[in-house]
Amino acid sequence: MFASTSTATPSRPARSPRRRSPLARAAQTALALAVAGSAVTAVQGAMFEPPAGQVMLGFWFDPASPYNDRPALVNEALGYNVPVFQVAQPIPLPPYNYTTGVGGPAPENTIEQSGTDAAVFLTVYPTNGFNAVTDDDFIALGKQILDYQTNLNRTTFLRYAPEMQGTWMTYGQKPTEFLQSWQNMYTLVKSVAPETIMVWAPNTPQGYPYGQTGAAWTSLSATDQALLDTNGNGQLDAGDDSLAPYYPGDDLVDWIGLSIYYKGIPSDTANSQQPNNYCSDVIMGTDPSSGAAITNWYTTYCQNKPSKACMFAECGAAYHVNDQGISQAALQQAWLADCITSNNMLTQFPRIKLYNQFEYEKTETANNGQDDLRDYRILNNTAVLNELKADLASLSGSFYWAQSRAPPTSISSAGAPAATNSDGSTIKQAITATTRPRPTTFPSLFGTTSDGTQRAEWAELGIMVAAGVVGAWSVMRTL
Repeated sequence: MFASTSTATPSRPARSPRRRSPLARAAQTALALAVAGSAVTAVQGAMFEPPAGQVMLGFWFDPASPYNDRPALVNEALGYNVPVFQVAQPIPLPPYNYTTGVGGPAPENTIEQSGTDAAVFLTVYPTNGFNAVTDDDFIALGKQILDYQTNLNRTTFLRYAPEMQGTWMTYGQKPTEFLQSWQNMYTLVKSVAPETIMVWAPNTPQGYPYGQTGAAWTSLSATDQALLDTNGNGQLDAGDDSLAPYYPGDDLVDWIGLSIYYKGIPSDTANSQQPNNYCSDVIMGTDPSSGAAITNWYTTYCQNKPSKACMFAECGAAYHVNDQGISQAALQQAWLADCITSNNMLTQFPRIKLYNQFEYEKTETANNGQDDLRDYRILNNTAVLNELKADLASLSGSFYWAQSRAPPTSISSAGAPAATNSDGSTIKQAITATTRPRPTTFPSLFGTTSDGTQRAEWAELGIMVAAGVVGAWSVMRTL
């Protein structure tokens, strides 16, 4: 289908009132009172944004066998201390099984072993659907993050229910449920851990609505259909806005992300040369495959929202292992030059502050329905790695890196997240929680405390007081 060429602003149905649990409503009220009472002047820029003119390069590493990747190994290969490492877990969080190695929280302790002050980027998937997640699950998540922040002195990003437009996610294409769940998540997690950086991260607009028409469309509720049909033509098509129906609102988001990959044009199973300006076209509203108009992510959600920072929440170029085509080095060097270490990207899109590299090899389902083994890794190919190192050296002032610090020496308690490899199997991997005395300085990855940050700290202090009120209320309701 072709994108709509109409310039008229489509009429949008009003969203249904969001239903919040009593605890979430109480927490939201306390948060609002705390912020209002602090009388803090709004500060431009996002929560824990890196210094002006700098961006961060993060990695989502594969800790499972046979890859056994670790932050320390990433840093060693790259020659820099990566400032952000991504890990993932489901919600509700299943308990760790010491026999099978299944369950438990994400392997944050691997970040501790890096010997740096890198931030934790925690992706959380409601794999059993939004209705399976309770208030207690969100409170437990908040406590987990608070432990990262207070005991481990880690800046922590939380990416909840990413790529929510797609039915490849069990919770996907359910905007009403997503918005309600996000509201509860934000309110309850922030009431426990107010310094958490909330990341809203949809999938790329390319290819929207991803073939999710027909039965996938007609099975939706009338409310969801009304939200998704942004051009008002009675159907879901490429002319509809792929992002707006899922946006929770500026007051419920700290950073804004996007999943963006190059998997080949025209075939997503063949190794073909990436078109010039691929990433800039995608984020500015042009589909590189067809030239058709798609939703403009950068202008709407980054340029026009100066209080938000943006990121590629996960990104990479897929080398198709079973296809000849161009080499892995040629394919991924083109990706780096166009999307990550590009002067054009860094200068033209200054609100993008983080690029999270998806450092995995995995089998995915291609558009033709067949399995396709794809290698997104850029550190295992010598030519690609050398190109990346050379690019980073030439742009040394543009990238912000983590600082070294001694790894913890005490192990406080046993824990253990499951490590799931690219084939979906799990291995037994004992992961331990660690503790470290919290420094008296503000627990940020990004160095000194500015006047703006000090004002933000006062606001957060008010929020923390409010969180205490909510906590007392939650205890009293059980008496």
